[in-house]
Amino acid sequence: MKNKTLRIATRKSPLALQQTKYVQKKILSLYPDVNIKLVPIVTNGDNILNKSLSKIGGKGLFIKELEIALLENKADIAIHSMKDLPVNITKELCLVSVCKRGNPLDTLVSNHYNSINQLPQGAKIGTSSLRRQCQLITYRPDLIILPLRGNIETRIAKLDQGKYDAIILATEGLNRLKLQNRITQIIPAELSLPSCGQGAIGIQSRIHDKKMIFFLSRLNHINSFIEINAERAFCRKLNAGCHIPIGSYAIIKKNQIWLRGLVGSPNGETILKGEKIGRYNTGEKMGYSLAKELLQNGAQNILNNIFLQQFNYI
Repeated sequence: MKNKTLRIATRKSPLALQQTKYVQKKILSLYPDVNIKLVPIVTNGDNILNKSLSKIGGKGLFIKELEIALLENKADIAIHSMKDLPVNITKELCLVSVCKRGNPLDTLVSNHYNSINQLPQGAKIGTSSLRRQCQLITYRPDLIILPLRGNIETRIAKLDQGKYDAIILATEGLNRLKLQNRITQIIPAELSLPSCGQGAIGIQSRIHDKKMIFFLSRLNHINSFIEINAERAFCRKLNAGCHIPIGSYAIIKKNQIWLRGLVGSPNGETILKGEKIGRYNTGEKMGYSLAKELLQNGAQNILNNIFLQQFNYI
């Protein structure tokens, strides 16, 4: 890779650029002679801010243009937030590496209240995540959930303008932007199970570019990769997109992996949860097994109802 120019496709949002610079620094620490060129791209997900993701095509809208840049050889690799990467990847591409995962949990951000429990009855909460909405409503049915789109800075600005009593964001996004001072409460997984892959950065490349895959393999954090692979297997079996309130969270401890999964109805009336513990090298099988178990216990009915609602909406 000496004297080669490595072209990195990235979204233009402040968080995406920060994540890309993190990967750039990692690459240069291993291969100091590589020349790196950033290829900033604006995606459809960045442009459409007045509709929820579930109504405009899902999280894949944040990566499509980056994948096109890879397929058209306008970039060599693309950097993604793992929670935005669909579980079924374009067949000509592959997930090469997952960097060491940061904090995967959700965070409450509020200017007046220190925790979800302290929020007054009827408090206005900003989030466009059906997963967060579902779990919040179940825990506090009195809360009013309002849509909230835009980058992290835009969302915080709306909070500061008094449009919400609190908003829910990803903890690691705030950490990466050095906005830890805005964190009011890190919400435990028992209350808000994270999204699949939340808190991790993924590196994508062309599946036939063997040299690039070998070159980037040293950036892969094996435990994070195994954890997220288990989470993605759970979501893949459910054929889940962002129109489904779904959470999955895996942790490796002492050669064992603990996987938790959740499927719920958007209104929070029904939430199904499950978990499995097994050897760390069985994470993918556990993901499929846990999803199958929830499907048999009622998740299939939830998915069918959501599909019908989406069909009728269309």
